[in-house]
Amino acid sequence: MKHVLVAVAALLIGAFLMHWWLGEEPEPVDPIHVIVTQLKTHAIVEHERQVAVWYRACPEVTGVNPQIFVAWPAKLSYELGLGDVTLERSGDRLKVRTTAMRADEPTVPTDFLDYLSTEPLLNFANEQQLVNDEVRKASGIARYLSAYYLRHDPSLRADFTRELQALVARLADALGIAVAGVDVEIPDSDPGNFRLPKLDLCTGTAASVNGVPFAKDAVDHTSAVRFDPTTPGKATGIASVYGAP
Repeated sequence: MKHVLVAVAALLIGAFLMHWWLGEEPEPVDPIHVIVTQLKTHAIVEHERQVAVWYRACPEVTGVNPQIFVAWPAKLSYELGLGDVTLERSGDRLKVRTTAMRADEPTVPTDFLDYLSTEPLLNFANEQQLVNDEVRKASGIARYLSAYYLRHDPSLRADFTRELQALVARLADALGIAVAGVDVEIPDSDPGNFRLPKLDLCTGTAASVNGVPFAKDAVDHTSAVRFDPTTPGKATGIASVYGAP
């Protein structure tokens, strides 16, 4: 965040020196315009959170169906772009309007995937192939969860709002603007329709994210389970401001 404030100072000093060199009186600089320019060109807000997924799969094979316990971590990433941000001043308050939040491609480090297979000798299946099948489902599951959190987790909006309020307040302070507070308006997000991949869950079991069930076994299909992302097992993370390239 410091580089944003440095850019603001450099912009003002450069304008002053140019007018001084030309022997002209510097034109008044609109501080609101300066803040908007800095938001559009020097910052985005990104949120990352860690989740852990685990479940028991019982794929149908010739012979005795094995049980495969699968567990893997994932990092869900979200971004709030400020390229179209607007800023209004009403009395001693500033109001920021942004575009909607969006979900980035989640990161699934399959190198950290753990599994435990039972009864591998009582069937004619290739155990490694069965495990590889589960590995290939990991990205699809992560995309589904990423969209689910974006649609249902209010803490995402709260984190982005808090970070943007702090950034604008710091910029206003650097420009000598006295404000009583910063209001942020972020429109609702449409993450799209990400279907939950079919999981061969063992009978009567559920797949969990951070200990909270998000899918359960059903006849001939996997049934998505609606869950509250704000439960004690919720995903937590940190929102950060980064300079745009």
